Amino acid sequence: MAFKSYTFVFFLIISLLLYYVVPKKRQWIVLLLANIVFYCFTGIFNFVFILLTSSATFLGAKIVSEFNAKLKLKKSELSKEDFKVAKAQNLLLKRKILLAVLLVVFGVLGFLKYWNAIVDFVNVRIAFNLDFLHFGGNKGLLLPLGISFYSFQAIAYFMDVYNGKYESEKSFLRYFLFVSFFPQLLMGPINRYDKLGSQLREEKKFNFENIKHGVMLILFGAMKKYCIADMLVSRISPVLDSSTDMPGVLIAISVLNFSIYQYADFSGGIDMVLGFAKLFGLEMQTNFKQPYFATSLADFWRRWHISLGLWMKDYVFYPLVLTKKMQSLSKMCQKKLGTHFSRTIPAGIANIVVFLLVGIWHGPELHYVMWGLYNGIVIAIGDLAKPVLDKITPKNVNLPIRIFQIVKTFFIVNIGAYFDRIYDVKKSFVFLKRTFFNFGNIREVMSKNYLKEVFGSFRDFESQLVLIFCAGIILFVVSILKENKIDVYAKLQEKNIAIRWGSYYVLMILVLLSMSFSPSNPVFMYAQY
Repeated sequence: MAFKSYTFVFFLIISLLLYYVVPKKRQWIVLLLANIVFYCFTGIFNFVFILLTSSATFLGAKIVSEFNAKLKLKKSELSKEDFKVAKAQNLLLKRKILLAVLLVVFGVLGFLKYWNAIVDFVNVRIAFNLDFLHFGGNKGLLLPLGISFYSFQAIAYFMDVYNGKYESEKSFLRYFLFVSFFPQLLMGPINRYDKLGSQLREEKKFNFENIKHGVMLILFGAMKKYCIADMLVSRISPVLDSSTDMPGVLIAISVLNFSIYQYADFSGGIDMVLGFAKLFGLEMQTNFKQPYFATSLADFWRRWHISLGLWMKDYVFYPLVLTKKMQSLSKMCQKKLGTHFSRTIPAGIANIVVFLLVGIWHGPELHYVMWGLYNGIVIAIGDLAKPVLDKITPKNVNLPIRIFQIVKTFFIVNIGAYFDRIYDVKKSFVFLKRTFFNFGNIREVMSKNYLKEVFGSFRDFESQLVLIFCAGIILFVVSILKENKIDVYAKLQEKNIAIRWGSYYVLMILVLLSMSFSPSNPVFMYAQY
């Protein structure tokens, strides 16, 4: 059920009407039924997987929560020594439950996502045809909608209960409502139960302000997706998927277009998701914070796909850094290399592991592994070199220096984009080499005849450029205002009625105009992960 379809618009309107018409104590049931209907549109069989993930994490959390509660009771009843023994036994049991839950959730996810890649790898290694073991789909099985996102969200809930952050949810249906909340299924964000789950329990009154704000978010996100991302996507593949000798300037422009496309597609989709949630009076985890205004690669990743970054930080980075082996490594570095290295080397190793996992999360292909390693290694080197960088960086960072840092970071991010988008690793290095050492004649490459050779017909290109330019200016201005801590929506509400409603109509007109050129059923890039 695509966001752009009449079916989804009808579904959303009916869901909203029922949500605000039924008795408020039953609102959560309307949302639950809406989630089930939405998910079943992707295929009844897919429903089995989200039900399996939800059941495994719900039951695991319930058992672990009971273990935690029993241990608390024993604390006042047992001696100090006996309590230590009970605590150790309790931890052993909890770890068995943890292992079982992780095997079910990540086992299903890994099998669905990576089975075909494993079969292909074995085929090459043993030179024996195992194609009969392939399942449908290009990368693996036909992935159920949003499986990566709801799996991570369910695991976050289980781990929080496991660590005693809060008690487990008593009602499976209320928990399933949290896991299956339909706006987030396509591309996230990865919400936390203590934030979204508590909101899903609240009774919501109809608030026209929420409707206005939600519609503005949806239109702004749709503008990014349909007026920028969908206009650019057809200009990327003819260059980056080409086997011919493309000049470096065209490769560089295509990588730049890919970065803009990726941001507009993903952040635009997330804005729409946040807008849909807002219509129901719900706030979800922020996922972007002007990433292309970042002043370092580490800063970029604190601003991009924030919910995944926080997930990795809480459930991979810190648990890894705090292991006994890492602590021993830190102490050894303290003695031999000093305080800075003792802190940064374990963190650097953990960062490399985190980004390697993020790369594999995107897909089983080698180019994603390289992309993950590139980001992890660059961040680790940056952390190690921080004392030197701090000495050569002025304490009072003025605007020219900040612009230089932003441009430098954008350059570093886009080098990584070669591995992210170019599927053949060898070709990634070839294209990088051409970008730096075979840039080509810009005037010749940008000529109409040459571009027609590469892209074919340019019949609609001028109109698309106008849409990209207009939407890009709006996006750039809004980003600058937000970077300066200005609430753009709140400021608009302070203006007169002509400006307020004019802002809605401008976005709506741009989106409607883009419909003439964008695909009838556009795919969100991150929906494939």
